[in-house]
Amino acid sequence: MNRPLEGLALVLLLVSPAAAQDTDPTSQTPSQNNVRFRVDGLFRQEWTKEIFVSADETKDEDRRRFRVLPRLEFGGERFTIGAGGDFNYSTDKNVDVVVAQATPLLRDNYDSRDARLDLAFARVEPVNWLRLEGGRFEMPVGLTEMIWDRDLRPQGAAITLRQKDAAGVSRLGATGLWARGSHVFDDEDVEMILISGQATFTGTVDSSFQLVGSYVAFRHPDKLEPMIRRQNTRVLGQLVNDYKIVDVVARVRQEGGFPVQLVADFCWNTAADEDKKGLWLAAVLGSLKNSLARGEYTYAKVDKDATLAAYATDDFFWSTGWSGHRGEIATRAGGKSTLHVIGQLQKFKDSPIPAERDHWVKRLRVEMRVSY
Repeated sequence: MNRPLEGLALVLLLVSPAAAQDTDPTSQTPSQNNVRFRVDGLFRQEWTKEIFVSADETKDEDRRRFRVLPRLEFGGERFTIGAGGDFNYSTDKNVDVVVAQATPLLRDNYDSRDARLDLAFARVEPVNWLRLEGGRFEMPVGLTEMIWDRDLRPQGAAITLRQKDAAGVSRLGATGLWARGSHVFDDEDVEMILISGQATFTGTVDSSFQLVGSYVAFRHPDKLEPMIRRQNTRVLGQLVNDYKIVDVVARVRQEGGFPVQLVADFCWNTAADEDKKGLWLAAVLGSLKNSLARGEYTYAKVDKDATLAAYATDDFFWSTGWSGHRGEIATRAGGKSTLHVIGQLQKFKDSPIPAERDHWVKRLRVEMRVSY
């Protein structure tokens, strides 16, 4: 396991007694000290059908997962420190199963029986155009889950420069990030360097267009714990490619009475010669903030070396080398809870086993999410 507190040493480089941070980056109100406590919870029932075993055999799996994420923050408008936990319990024991396998394979970005430190960070905004973060914090760049699983936290430091409402652009931003040991499992020697630029253009009062361009490089990927994802090209169990990814995300948003969001994400690994591209398309209709229901559809086609599989989403069974569809219907189930029904249909198009490449796996998830 990695050491989540390792990155906190960098916080001392970012924080001084007179420094302060906007909890809302667009806020211009005076600094106010306060304490904020939040708890997010998840209950998931999951069924995965027709998992490929051989040309003549498939299997089904199902499991239940409970997750609680408490979070405590201190600070005002210009300075915040915070910490959070991640408590998981699942009916399966994913790490134990992997240890028992002849060829270890762990598809999940979490330990199904675990209590761990999820967040430990400081954020500082000494002036409106500068934001500094250090420790173990949420990803500050608007990547899709094709590149970065939203449940993982970069552990290191980030700096963001931004300008708002200039020449018709509601926001310009640039972020530099360095992280090491950001996975739930052992990746202490794997470094991530991210450089990203963002521009958001406003159309009508309720519409906007956002463009995010990023360069993501993973150094020493061969130091990953071998059991974490195995979709990338390997020879004798070892990764053979470097991962230096260029990623471009475009988002169109229409707010108002019936919110709509369209997302297109294209990436390519500049360090690979083949099997190096990824495409992620999504459409979201409605909003659980403004209406009772929301619908979402995602299509993706991700080559096996488009990105380093260990850090991409684990909700699609494979992280790279696959193509498929996801549909979701969500509704509010109370003031603090929402109900989600998610169906997926996907295939391991780049499987090393030819018979598996056109084999479709079906997944169904029912989730109750709560937030206090």
